[in-house]
Amino acid sequence: MIVYDQDDAANVALCAWKEARGDGQEAMRAVMHVIANRVGAIGFPADVHRVVFAKNQFTSMSVSSDPEFNLTPQDGDIQYAYCAMLVEYVLRGEDPDPTCGAHYYYNPRTVTSGWFTRVIVGDPEHHPHVATIGKQEFYV
Repeated sequence: MIVYDQDDAANVALCAWKEARGDGQEAMRAVMHVIANRVGAIGFPADVHRVVFAKNQFTSMSVSSDPEFNLTPQDGDIQYAYCAMLVEYVLRGEDPDPTCGAHYYYNPRTVTSGWFTRVIVGDPEHHPHVATIGKQEFYV
């Protein structure tokens, strides 16, 4: 069970919105599941805050040079409202995981990290591809 507070839930919703808002609701939902899947998993922090703000992981939340870093939803943004409504179901484990337990995702059209393509995508034995949701590819 994931232990979280309202700030954690708000940060997960904001992260999912920033990371995948252009890819639709299912992609935002999937990003929330990746965050939840990482919490306490081997090699990842044991709490929501540290997962969301881990250096270079969700760059929209941790890298000030990321174009999404200072982005905030406007009042009435229905995509953000969707994230805010769904986030607690995801964190409580009450929403089915469309990512099949993924810890990683990327959009192959926009990825700039050579590390990611080499270490995650390039090593299917250790990081199998488990889902495609919108423009995002998901890996364990």
